[in-house]
Amino acid sequence: MYPTRMAFAVAALAGIMVAASPAGAYEGAPVAAGGTISGATTFLGKVTPPALVKVDKDAGVCGKTPKHDESMIVSATKGLKNVVVFIEKIEAGKPIQAGSAVLANIECRYEPHVLAFVVGTELAVSNSDPVLHNTHIKLPRSDVFNYGLPTKGQVIKKRIRRKGLMKVGCDAGHTWMQAWIAVFDHPYFAITDAAGHYQIGDVPPGRYTLVFWHEKLGRKTKVVEVAAKAKIDASVAWK
Repeated sequence: MYPTRMAFAVAALAGIMVAASPAGAYEGAPVAAGGTISGATTFLGKVTPPALVKVDKDAGVCGKTPKHDESMIVSATKGLKNVVVFIEKIEAGKPIQAGSAVLANIECRYEPHVLAFVVGTELAVSNSDPVLHNTHIKLPRSDVFNYGLPTKGQVIKKRIRRKGLMKVGCDAGHTWMQAWIAVFDHPYFAITDAAGHYQIGDVPPGRYTLVFWHEKLGRKTKVVEVAAKAKIDASVAWK
């Protein structure tokens, strides 16, 4: 079982899954005169350095480099990394392009810590370490990926056909290894970078609810009006 990171985790999982499910099937087509939504996410509360986590398995490999809690990464300018930003219940817009994505077991941590892509994407899970990892990707009530990777350089690929927010852990005893994957049935989403910035382009003109989700701080929403070819600033702050 995965260790519990925060009390609201189950509610957060349910919230993002509902928000990522539009009322009707998404319809993709070229967007004329689309707008751009961009902005920054910031944390204005007290910032403490990421805590060291205990490496109590395969220390000869996993303990070579310090491991830190990655659930709260704030820049010197208060920018909040790894916030999933998406448009709620959008039913039409630019076409979905399913491609490929990589989740790496590297130095006994997951890279990236937060990953987002569309349904139908082929996910490659790789192991760069000379120890067994068992990558376990879960929706709240079902498994999506649960495979052992005992060999350095091993890669297992699987096409992800379900949407939702998925929690990732390692069932090989590396309890500190955690990650999140957000899978959408539309292409209007982003993950904030190290400075807390994001951008979502080719948005059809209209009124939308923008959702911001962070694994530790929870969920915020913001209503935006997108005009043709407009550039909209939609920033949020947590305290």
